[in-house]
Amino acid sequence: MLATAKLLILVVPVLIFLIFAEIYDFGLDSSLRPIEQPNELRGNFLHITDFHPDPHYVANSLVKTRCHGNVSSAKKPAHMTKGISGSWGASATICDSPMGLINATFEWLENNWKDKLDFIIWTGDNSRHDNDENMPRTPQELFGLNRMITSKFLQTFSSIRQPRRKPVPHFIPIVPSIGNHDIYPNNILLPGPNDILSTLYDIWAPFIPRNQRHTFLHGGYYYTEVIPKKLLVVSLNTMYFYNSNTAVNGCKEPGQPGTKELKWLNGVLKKARKDGMKVYLTGHVAPRHKQYTKSCYKKYGKLALKYHEVILGHYYGHSNMDHFFFIGANVIDKNRNNTNDEIILAKDDEDYDSYDDVYEDESPSKEDSYNDEPSVNISSESEIDKYLDKLLNHYQSVPPISEVVAEDYAVVHINPSIIPVFYPALRIIKYNTTETSKRKKKPKNHDPNSPSHSNTFLTPLGYTQYFINLTEANRYPNKTPVFEVEYTTWNDYRMKDLTVKSWIKLARDLADHGLKGSLWKKYRDHLMVGTRSLVKERNKKLVQNCIYSKCSAKGPGDYLITELDF
Repeated sequence: MLATAKLLILVVPVLIFLIFAEIYDFGLDSSLRPIEQPNELRGNFLHITDFHPDPHYVANSLVKTRCHGNVSSAKKPAHMTKGISGSWGASATICDSPMGLINATFEWLENNWKDKLDFIIWTGDNSRHDNDENMPRTPQELFGLNRMITSKFLQTFSSIRQPRRKPVPHFIPIVPSIGNHDIYPNNILLPGPNDILSTLYDIWAPFIPRNQRHTFLHGGYYYTEVIPKKLLVVSLNTMYFYNSNTAVNGCKEPGQPGTKELKWLNGVLKKARKDGMKVYLTGHVAPRHKQYTKSCYKKYGKLALKYHEVILGHYYGHSNMDHFFFIGANVIDKNRNNTNDEIILAKDDEDYDSYDDVYEDESPSKEDSYNDEPSVNISSESEIDKYLDKLLNHYQSVPPISEVVAEDYAVVHINPSIIPVFYPALRIIKYNTTETSKRKKKPKNHDPNSPSHSNTFLTPLGYTQYFINLTEANRYPNKTPVFEVEYTTWNDYRMKDLTVKSWIKLARDLADHGLKGSLWKKYRDHLMVGTRSLVKERNKKLVQNCIYSKCSAKGPGDYLITELDF
């Protein structure tokens, strides 16, 4: 009897806890819950990307050391005796983000946007680059930095509600994506389930809906209903599309994880169309024909155009620069061998596998080859100018607005980063919250009045880009810097909204004004987040330094333009 009584004393409290957990839904895997959407939407969301925090960052140290400390003065030539890294970061260099910059970012968000956002898109790369042979990054550090950034999101955007029965922290929907530096080793991710995906799930469990747990553990992708029954944000695992991930082989074979992911995406978009919902597609590496394998790029493009009236936008990070580009039907339908002119874009609701056409070999051709860390210094002004020329040519290829068919184009947005490759930046997007009529029971598959093509409920209206001028901030090492407005789409680009046609009009305006136009100069400066003159200065110093030392440094400044093409 005594033994039985002792057993009851131990078991009963556990049973009571389990009963209360079930009744009040405070859970066992996480004590945090997304906030139930308020009656009135705030009409704003945040896109933020590429933190790259570096706990080893040392102010007033050389770029040569990755800003990890000074080398012996005896080893430095006279022109290198002065440190270059500031307290808040070192723009236009290969150095990552100091922890002070990370803290300042979240402090500013909490002070200015904590209660003004409906959801957050967060597109990856939450650890430092593994670019210092003297201080190699470990898996423990990588995942520890991911946990740190996750904790900051939860601390910044949690709202401690205290109703009688559920005194648990809540937070707005936050949608993280896997970056190529969120896995170990960089760029390489095996098909799931695997330890990497399991670890990331453990870290991001508060953000991933419980009904998406199995999907994430097997593929690293999922979706979140950020506005119930109205808006989804899909977080794609672009590592399975990425050409640098040699552990997988594109989206051609049925068993490949990329193939499965895009088939899953087709199902999500198909159901969203049926239910009258809209979708944002998000991820780390943007869909480009040099960044994705050929089969993944084409299949992604097909889905982007097939569901053009469902998809409100394509938001990505990774490339650090602020710009946009198009995926066009003319590119997706193009047959490189020119053996036939058959249109391969399926526009009906047939099963995904039934329009799986034959693609070229997955290995890059000589023409398309690239290296993730090129030996040339492509942070130089000349290389950026080459990319800008390509970008202008890309805009010039878009037909005039009077002739364009908007349904034939998807707009891909690249958000600038927190890591100070250029100046740190983030973006607040404003959208239409006015519901003017009830949703139709059967939404049209190609409705020209959908919010991606016409200003209506959920249409993105514009964004404000905020940045920190690090040149100024580093002059005051004891004063926490704040983000200020760099530009808005309303005032600087005269855009009435962010529909596909508005982006096509901006592209044509940029193309028509040309390289000498004031609009192009403004766009060019925004692309480098205000650091054009700084990049020029850094490049001159690099050329001088190469006279005295071997220029083999690899880091964010070395691959600004890598893989980027249209």
